[in-house]
Amino acid sequence: MRRATLVVSILALALLGLLAANHSPATNAQEATPMAGQEFVGSWRLTVAEAQAPPFLALGTFGADGTVVVSPPPVVPPSPHGPATVVHTSAGHGAWEAAGPDAAIVTFVLLAADEQGNLFATRTVRASLTLGADGQSFSGKFEATVADPGGNVMATESGVIQATRIIAEAPGTQAATPITGTPAA
Repeated sequence: MRRATLVVSILALALLGLLAANHSPATNAQEATPMAGQEFVGSWRLTVAEAQAPPFLALGTFGADGTVVVSPPPVVPPSPHGPATVVHTSAGHGAWEAAGPDAAIVTFVLLAADEQGNLFATRTVRASLTLGADGQSFSGKFEATVADPGGNVMATESGVIQATRIIAEAPGTQAATPITGTPAA
């Protein structure tokens, strides 16, 4: 008898737990924190052009909660502001917000290390972006501040960004197409 009461009690608690879970509304990131400029939310192929270097390809993702992650090439040629060897870069992490119905601002920080993995600089990028009329592209200008690990500014750089949205595609539906201005491998 005691065993049957224990089993019924456990089942009742499990049932109450399931009922409580069903009464809690499910949310995803886009529903949890709606913000203006949702058209920027998603992942993008970026072509970045600076006055001091040839254009390069990067990737960026804008979250519905205002976060941004940008992935530049992981290894870049030596910089006039750093070691005379190749430079290893991290992904950039930061924030973005709407600055109008088809505009946004973004700030993110990347880390730069030498061949031995020694951190020698941070790069803080600030950009103003304008969404294309098709909602599938954006362009903008950026300024970057390169600082040593102590925060002392070593250089400032500027350039332009062109981006195309990455969309979901079923296998075999379309061949990859390079973005206009994408450097050849």
